[in-house]
Amino acid sequence: MKVSKDIFENFVRDVVMSLPDKFLTSMNNVSIIVADRPTSAQMTENGLTPRDVLYGLYEGVPLPERGSYVPPLPDVITIFQKSIENASDTVEELKEHVAATVKHEIAHYFGFTDAELDDMGLG
Repeated sequence: MKVSKDIFENFVRDVVMSLPDKFLTSMNNVSIIVADRPTSAQMTENGLTPRDVLYGLYEGVPLPERGSYVPPLPDVITIFQKSIENASDTVEELKEHVAATVKHEIAHYFGFTDAELDDMGLG
């Protein structure tokens, strides 16, 4: 299911804005962006091959590891539109994949590992 970049970005924005205030007010120094696909460097840095699929990526210092220090550059959460579109057959499925991916990457920002997210059923 393919949609325009504007529509896709609106889906991402809707998910972020639907988060509870306690999370939104704690999200500082992080940018959420949409890209078509991960770069080869992003794939390699995360131990992935070109055959692997990456829907989203958190790059930065997780909140619990920062202490009082805040990095000068923002952390970045990238949501990969083409990867998610290719995994979706309907608009509803696309929205579900966007929501799951955005929430998963925001959880990494808050310090949750992939194993912890799997244990919670959010992997």
